[in-house]
Amino acid sequence: MYKLDLKDMLPAVRDTIARGGSVRLPVAGSSMQPTMYPHRDWVTLTAAPSVLRRGDLPLYCRVNGSAVLHRVVSVRSDGTYTMCGDHQYIREPGIRHDQIVGLVTTLNRKGKEIPVTALRYRLWVRFWIWMLPLRRQCLRLWSLLLRLFRRK
Repeated sequence: MYKLDLKDMLPAVRDTIARGGSVRLPVAGSSMQPTMYPHRDWVTLTAAPSVLRRGDLPLYCRVNGSAVLHRVVSVRSDGTYTMCGDHQYIREPGIRHDQIVGLVTTLNRKGKEIPVTALRYRLWVRFWIWMLPLRRQCLRLWSLLLRLFRRK
């Protein structure tokens, strides 16, 4: 089985989105847990608006060329964004709009399509961003609980 790296597919993804299309990609990596899990969930990307909002979920390219799917946790006055994965607590400031490849419009979680406009999803996003200052402690507690339950 041949496995493509997202880095190799980015030109085709950018081209499809620029032509008004959408792209469906599998989630890889654990940085967006508990919202999405790798090798199980998918996202649908479309063109991003000219300005992203807090809570949006863009695919963007870092300066080193790696593609990342993280949430906008703040929009700065200089027009840049601060991003953070849902399973992370360290923020990544200084993401420019020209680094944005596309914006998630739909999640496919456990085989169920969830539009990012759904009330339940939006409430979860607001709560999880609000929890960002406490996220480190929450993630540690969650990890401890998982280890305890796995032992039983």
